Amino acid sequence: MKKIIALSSAIVVTTLSSFSHAGADCTEYPKSQWMSVLDLQKRIINEYGFSIKNFKVDDECYEIYGWQTDEDGKEQKIEVYFDASNGDIVKKKMK
Repeated sequence: MKKIIALSSAIVVTTLSSFSHAGADCTEYPKSQWMSVLDLQKRIINEYGFSIKNFKVDDECYEIYGWQTDEDGKEQKIEVYFDASNGDIVKKKMK
């Protein structure tokens, strides 16, 4: 019985943690309407002021892991999802 309770608890914890790490809900566009990776990376750096460590596609979003410098000059880790067609921020998480 203890094994069943422990296994059930592990499944619940795993399921809840996967929901808390879920990506953003981005609109689906044909790939021909997606912003080019280079143009988006320029916008991320020049307009948003983010530093990019890792850039990838997550379902229908572009996603980065990187840093953002706050007003005090301290770098904060971020995870940001962008709309694939226009580069607007869909979801941003500070880490």
